Amino acid sequence: MELNELEAQIKELEDKKSGLIEEIKKNYGRIRYKKYEEKAIDPFLKETEHIMVGPVRKRLRQLEFRISTQAYTPQIERQMIKEVRKAEDELKSLRQVERARRKKKLIAMDIEEAENRIKAIEEELKKIRETLKDLYGKARTAKSAQKQGVTFGEKHDHMVSMGDIVIIEEEKKR
Repeated sequence: MELNELEAQIKELEDKKSGLIEEIKKNYGRIRYKKYEEKAIDPFLKETEHIMVGPVRKRLRQLEFRISTQAYTPQIERQMIKEVRKAEDELKSLRQVERARRKKKLIAMDIEEAENRIKAIEEELKKIRETLKDLYGKARTAKSAQKQGVTFGEKHDHMVSMGDIVIIEEEKKR
């Protein structure tokens, strides 16, 4: 491989490596932001961890089902509608708790996703660094050979060396 080709490959890999490093930095920033967000939500969640949203939602569904499927007297139906409204109001007050819990799960998923992406990038960087190390060695060898005037591989001389001539003459004498 020629020195120019080696330098071009090295530059390409260095650019890719710097891009991956920037992506890692962005992911670490994202993780840091998400952890701050998680810390901000934690006090509210600890305060409201005893609140159960599921039973309220279940009761509301049962009431709505009973109203829609059975026939009641107007007085009983009004009473049930009042209960539905009360359950809806209670559910509205619990929506903030529900959102905070959902947000906590989403934050945890984002953090995990960013950490997995960082691991994948680090593996890719490891491969790039190994390739670069190999290319640096080849480039170093090519530069020193170029300084000393040594050529490797495919450049052929159309000249015949004196050693080759001597061997040919000796073979003819026999």
